[in-house]
Amino acid sequence: MIAKGSRFGPGDRVSEELPRQGRHERQGRSLVRRVTLGLALAWLALVIGIARWMSQGMEASRLDSLAASAEYEARITARVMDRLFTEMVSVANMVARQGQVIQLAIRYRTDPPGVADLSREQRAALFTRDPLVRRVGDFMNELASDLRYARIYMNNMSDDTVTASNWAEPDSIVGMIYSGRAYLGDALRDGYGSYFGIARLNKSPSYFVASRIEDSNDVPQGSVTVKFDAPDVALYLAGRHIALVVNRQGRVTTASSEPFMLRNVAALLPAGSVLPSDGDEDPGEPLDIRAMPGSLQSGRWFIDGRPYLVRLQPLTNGQYHLITLASLEYLAPTRKRHIWVTGLVAMVGLVLILLSSHVVAQMVRRRQDERHAANHDALTGLPNRRAIMAELERYFSEANRTQRSVQVAFIDLDGFKTINDTYGHDIGDKFLIEVGRRLSAGLDSGDVLGRWGGDEFVVVGLGARSGSKADAVVEAMRTRLAPLLSGTYTLDGCSFHYPGASFGIVNADPSASALQTVLKEADQLMYADKQARREMQIA
Repeated sequence: MIAKGSRFGPGDRVSEELPRQGRHERQGRSLVRRVTLGLALAWLALVIGIARWMSQGMEASRLDSLAASAEYEARITARVMDRLFTEMVSVANMVARQGQVIQLAIRYRTDPPGVADLSREQRAALFTRDPLVRRVGDFMNELASDLRYARIYMNNMSDDTVTASNWAEPDSIVGMIYSGRAYLGDALRDGYGSYFGIARLNKSPSYFVASRIEDSNDVPQGSVTVKFDAPDVALYLAGRHIALVVNRQGRVTTASSEPFMLRNVAALLPAGSVLPSDGDEDPGEPLDIRAMPGSLQSGRWFIDGRPYLVRLQPLTNGQYHLITLASLEYLAPTRKRHIWVTGLVAMVGLVLILLSSHVVAQMVRRRQDERHAANHDALTGLPNRRAIMAELERYFSEANRTQRSVQVAFIDLDGFKTINDTYGHDIGDKFLIEVGRRLSAGLDSGDVLGRWGGDEFVVVGLGARSGSKADAVVEAMRTRLAPLLSGTYTLDGCSFHYPGASFGIVNADPSASALQTVLKEADQLMYADKQARREMQIA
C-alpha cells in the first residue's frame, strides 16, 4: 500500500522501488560491515598501542621501584655490615686491653725452649693448668656466646694459642701454633690485622680480626683474635633481595643465598678495584657474568644465565663491597602476560577492561601490603628496624632545621628468654605485644616507637638541644617509660612479675653527631644499664 502523500505512484513505480530498497539495504549492510571492520581495526590498533605503551610504562615503573628498593636495601645492609665489622674490631681491642688478658700475655709472652716440639695436646695441657688461662678463656667464651662469635683466642709472640673461648672443649685450639698467619703479624706490627679464609678445623669460611696486646710500656705481648663464621654473618643479610659481601679479589665471603657462597664475582666490581689473590686462598670459581644488551637502565646483568639488577655499595673498611642482586626473572613472564591481556582486551573489550581494573586494584593492594610488611613488625604491628632508620634520618633533618636534638632510646627486655622458656613462645609473643602497647601509652606527641628486633625496642623523638633541659628530657623519658614495663603481666591465664627492662637513652645534637654514632652510643648505654641492673641483682 502507498501511503497518502507519497511521491510514488501506483503500478510500475512500486516495481521500481523494490529493487532500490534492496540495494539500499545491501549498501547499509555493507556500510555497517565496513564501519564495523574499521572500528575493529581501530580498536585493535588502539588496544595494541595503549597496551604497548602501558606495558613499557609499567615495566619502567617497576624497574625504577625495584632499583629504589635495591638501593635502599643495599644502604641499610651496608650499615649493618659496617656495624658488625666495627663491633668485631671494638671487641678485639676491648679484650686486648683487659687487665687479666694483659697479665696472661706477659706471663706467656714467648714459648720456652722445647715447647714448640711438644704436640698440641701437650702444649694445651701445659697452658690450661694455669687458673689464669682458664679464667681468661671463660671470659672469652662468655663474650663470644653473647655476640654469636665462633671463637675468641689469644696468641703469644711465638704465634702459640695460649687460651681460647673453647679451651675446655674437645676441639680446643689451645696449643695450636699459627705460624705465618699474616693477620697475626699485621696485628703485632701495626696493632690491627684482618683476614677472611677457611678455618682449618671446622672448614667454615670465617672472618678474623686481631688486635695487639701491649704492656704498660706499649711493648707488644701478643694478640687477641675474634673469629666470626660467615654462615652466622649471613643471618644479618636477610632481606627481599640477594645480598653478597665481596672482598677485593671478587670472592663472595658471605651470601644470603647459598649458591653464591665462595664464588667469584669480580666482573661486578668497579674497574681497577680488583686485587690479585693473596696467599694460598682460592679466589673462588667465577660465575658466568654478562651485561644485558639493550638495557633500559644501567646495572642489569646476566649471572649464570639469570637476569639481575645489580647495586654496589662499598663498606667502610674498604676491604669489602656489598653487592645487592634484585631478580629480574619476572620480566619475561610479565611480557607474555601483557600479550595475552592485549588479545583478550581486543576480543572482549569492556569486559576485560573491567577485569583489568580489578587486576590493577589487586596489584596496588598487593604493593601496599608489601610496603606495609617491609616497614612493620609482623607480630606487634610496630615500625620495624628499616622504618625506624628512615624516621631517624627524617628526625635528624628536622632537628637540624628547628635547632632541636634527637632522642634515641634503646630498650632491651631483660629476662625475655626466661619468659619464653618458662611459659612458652605463645606467651612470649603476647608479652612482646603487651610491651609495645604499654610503651605506646607513654609516648609523647611526635615520638615513634618501633621494634628493633628480638626483644629490643626503640623510641625516637625530638628534645631540647643542650643544657639542663636536655638532661631533664632524657630523665623524663626514662621516668615516663621505664615504670610502664615493670609490674604484673597476666596473659592467657599466666601471671608473672616482670622487674623491668634496660634503657639506653641519648639526647643527640644532629649537627655534632652522626646517626650511626648516636645508635652506637644508645646501644652502649643500654648495655651499661643492663650490666648495672645485673650487678644490682647479684648484690
